[in-house]
Amino acid sequence: MGRTLALFVLLCTVCPLEGGRTLRIGGKDFSFSITEPEGWTIDFTAAQQIANFVMYPTNTTWRESDVVAFARFSPKGPQETLEVFVENNVKEFQQRCPFYETGDVKLELSGAQTFVAKALHCPSMRHEIVAVTEVPGLFITFVLSSDQRNRLQSALSPFQELLSSFLWVPRKTEPEKP
Repeated sequence: MGRTLALFVLLCTVCPLEGGRTLRIGGKDFSFSITEPEGWTIDFTAAQQIANFVMYPTNTTWRESDVVAFARFSPKGPQETLEVFVENNVKEFQQRCPFYETGDVKLELSGAQTFVAKALHCPSMRHEIVAVTEVPGLFITFVLSSDQRNRLQSALSPFQELLSSFLWVPRKTEPEKP
């Protein structure tokens, strides 16, 4: 994760747009942008031990909030598909919670990126909506998480707004000349 996180350090600019501010992040061979939903904060430094960035209601911190969203960038294996990656995530959740419930989620998204989404519920523990997309060389996992199922549902709209705003732009780098 440290290597992936280092890619974000290369460039981060903020541009205000209607409904929130758009964050543009660039790395060696890519850039992406996301829009911060109104009333929410996106933070690239608060939770580096668990995610590349977190999103939480503006009037709190990510640790104190009863609902939080975060994103993780994971290197893609040579033969790994999006479906296998998502299934492995569900299996990891099941290991942490043997009495879990899972199901598909229909997210209402307006962006160009396609996501595979699952609802994961662990009684008396965590409730999560996980949306995963694939970009060149990486899987990007967005998670909306809460210990209160009703709070998770009330934060679904800002989460969908975040996913709809996600735009990945690969950059071609020219080979260095000797």
